[in-house]
Amino acid sequence: MPNLARPASPRPAAFRSASGLSAALLAAAAWAAPVHGKQAFFDPQMMFQGAGGTAIDTSRFERGNLMEPGLHRLDIYVNGQWRGVEEIQFRLLAGSDGATPCYDGELLARLGLDTDKAARGDGMLALSATAACGELSRYVPGAQVKLEAAEQKLYLTVPKYYLRLATPGAYVDPSNWDSGVTAARLNYNSNLFTSDSRGTRTTRGYAGLNAGINLGAFRLRHYGSATWSPGHGASYQRGYTYLKTDVPAWKSQLLMGESSTEGDLFDSVSFRGVQLVSDERMLPSALRSYTPTVRGTATSNAQVSVYQRGYLVYETTVAPGPFAIEDLQAAGYGGDLDVRIVEADGSSRSFVVPFATTVQLLRPGTSRYSLTAGRAIDLGMGSSSQYLLQGTFKRGLGDMYTGYGGLAFSRHYGSVLAGAAVNTQIGAFAADVTLSRADLPDEGTRTGASYRLSYSKNLPNSGTNFSLLAYRYSTSGFVGLRESIALQGTPQRYRWFGDMGRTRGRFDANISQQLGTNGGNVYLSGSAIQYWQGRSNTINFALGYSNRWRDVSYSFGVQRMQNLATRTSYRGGGRDNSTLITLNLSIPLGRAERGAPTLNTYYSADSRAGANVTTSVAGTMGESDRGTYSVSASHASRENANSASANIGYRLPQAWVGAGISQGSGYRQASLNASGGVLAHAGGVTFSQTLGETVALVRADHAEGAQIGYGGDRLDGRGYGVVASLSPYQLNTVDIDPRDIPDDVELQASSRNVAPRAGAVVLLSYPTRVARPVLIDGRQADGAALPFGAEVLDAANDKPLGAVGQGSRIVMRVEQDRGRVIVRWGPGPQQRCAIDYALPERTRQRDQGYDELSLTCAPMPADGGGPASPGPLARR
Repeated sequence: MPNLARPASPRPAAFRSASGLSAALLAAAAWAAPVHGKQAFFDPQMMFQGAGGTAIDTSRFERGNLMEPGLHRLDIYVNGQWRGVEEIQFRLLAGSDGATPCYDGELLARLGLDTDKAARGDGMLALSATAACGELSRYVPGAQVKLEAAEQKLYLTVPKYYLRLATPGAYVDPSNWDSGVTAARLNYNSNLFTSDSRGTRTTRGYAGLNAGINLGAFRLRHYGSATWSPGHGASYQRGYTYLKTDVPAWKSQLLMGESSTEGDLFDSVSFRGVQLVSDERMLPSALRSYTPTVRGTATSNAQVSVYQRGYLVYETTVAPGPFAIEDLQAAGYGGDLDVRIVEADGSSRSFVVPFATTVQLLRPGTSRYSLTAGRAIDLGMGSSSQYLLQGTFKRGLGDMYTGYGGLAFSRHYGSVLAGAAVNTQIGAFAADVTLSRADLPDEGTRTGASYRLSYSKNLPNSGTNFSLLAYRYSTSGFVGLRESIALQGTPQRYRWFGDMGRTRGRFDANISQQLGTNGGNVYLSGSAIQYWQGRSNTINFALGYSNRWRDVSYSFGVQRMQNLATRTSYRGGGRDNSTLITLNLSIPLGRAERGAPTLNTYYSADSRAGANVTTSVAGTMGESDRGTYSVSASHASRENANSASANIGYRLPQAWVGAGISQGSGYRQASLNASGGVLAHAGGVTFSQTLGETVALVRADHAEGAQIGYGGDRLDGRGYGVVASLSPYQLNTVDIDPRDIPDDVELQASSRNVAPRAGAVVLLSYPTRVARPVLIDGRQADGAALPFGAEVLDAANDKPLGAVGQGSRIVMRVEQDRGRVIVRWGPGPQQRCAIDYALPERTRQRDQGYDELSLTCAPMPADGGGPASPGPLARR
């Protein structure tokens, strides 16, 4: 969300205009001076005070962005993108009013600049290891620097050519990734359910738990669940437990403990051991997914535009000669890229770069890998203590090709996989073969092969998207890793090779078709499977259509399902088929922008269960639509039974809570549920919504009630709050909305940038100042108005408090209930006066507003003395 300024309690116009005066003048000076010292001019006539008015000295506003010499920590932005916080050396050069930033090659490299290219620029100097001070354009052609001293921000604008890689999005250099603070965390998801069905009462409680501890860059995690019922008491089921950390140098995650292997090339298997897996989130966003390199040649300084499905997705200017666009980010499952080159003389030419993608395609020169070693654990198919070793590797070999392979071993089992993916004019293909050898108890040695071919293509002209067409064929002797481990751990009386339901051939399809602009969308997804050992073939599919007319949405679907989960069906026995037809209609009961509820009608006809129709009304309520509700009524034709239900939920700052009731023929049900997160840290314990993988702990002392992030969560009474989800390794901006904080609390920063490491709990501190807001209607001793724009200083320390606004009014914040301020509009002793103030007593309560005083500004003698008593108190 954008930085949010605090709207004040109802205040007069003078309050608003006066409070903005200093900021307006300083902002104008800042934009007038790129780094420091260049003069901005303010016409004194624009601040004419009328007859008898006093002119003011505006010279202090004309020297913008002056920085003291020394080391300063600044937020650095390159071409508008935050690149981290750096300590920048400032030195005072001859002829400068303020200190100048210094740069070295290592700093610019961290910021993403290609210093070698910059050094080859015409007449440019090469940066050495020692810091060089002065204009950055001396070292990087065309570079510009802008300093915001008040915000402690330094903005660099650099031609794209001199960046190592133009990375769209919010990529941050690894040196600026934040490991977070030490903290303990807990997610819970609890439910209490009770039902009374034909005189039989059932009560059951459940709590799903996800606990962890963060220490430095290491994350300890444990998953489990607890259940309770009156007849059986309480029990706990243990899930995965592991210790995890990232390895930035390898762009990988290291895990020690219990988890599961990746399932894209081999079967996914649960294990206890060690795993090292590449993490593409650490890469610039342009390298995370496959997009072809656009290559061409320009005869002049040309504009290159890239379109996908008629939308402009990229545009740049290139120099004469060959060019390659490697940082392109296109959308979805592909769609050919239309490239247009417009030369300096206006001539143009176009060509097409084919683009379709599969999960295996990678950018040229990028790699993905995984390596797992340990013992297989409970797989849901019997326990095992067999060792497990599995590794996979993928490599982008060129603009169109990716190669991949892998190895998998366990006791009495081995397999090897090799494959390739290619992007062609007619779509993206991936093909691989897996060879296996398994020594099975009572079955001997089985060897076999499995062949897989997949295809993906988006046809933008027709609106057709083949997101997945895949076929796999396995020979009769092929055994997968998961099957082998399960058979090794199965008792002999239950072990039969044919019972595994081994697949002979499988075809999967996922196709969607857009029917014009307003014609809706048709989709088809399904699978056809053939089995060995005489097991019946299966065909499962779903066909549907959806569309929208004005605010009314509707859909139609057909599903065909076959359930072969019984042992008899494994041996070619019975078949349990069903066909489901569904209709859905959704109508808003009012204007959507007003939070109107929605009427939903759902009809289903099942070949086994009969027809069912449900009508419901659902909507949101409360502040920021925090609450949800729904009421529904259903009728089942087969049993000729009616039922009704009602559900309600509310998103508290500390948790989500809900309740539901239902009643039908012969039964009643009721449930209560709650979910959320708990974060224990050095400042105490903070409750929140369910915690994501990576979170921010926000601290703003005394700012109770301030809203943070997008979800409407607020700071608690100690000034702590949680942003429950951040994107790791990317720039995240976390803002505070100060509208609901106490009036005597000033938030001195409302936005923070952070690039957390995965799993981190990052601490974001926002400085605050407890000071009472005061509006003074000030006059000089002779009753004349104070000079417009005059500076207001704290007499105790010369700290600026504000400026005189329109109508001779002063808006300021003071930390003491009694004190003196100096009003100064020039360098001479006759160009200043003093105001002594005494504020009325007040208790610390929220929303007390500001204090209004009418006071006299008394002349100050040459010795700096002042009036002995304050002017009269007017009103609060």
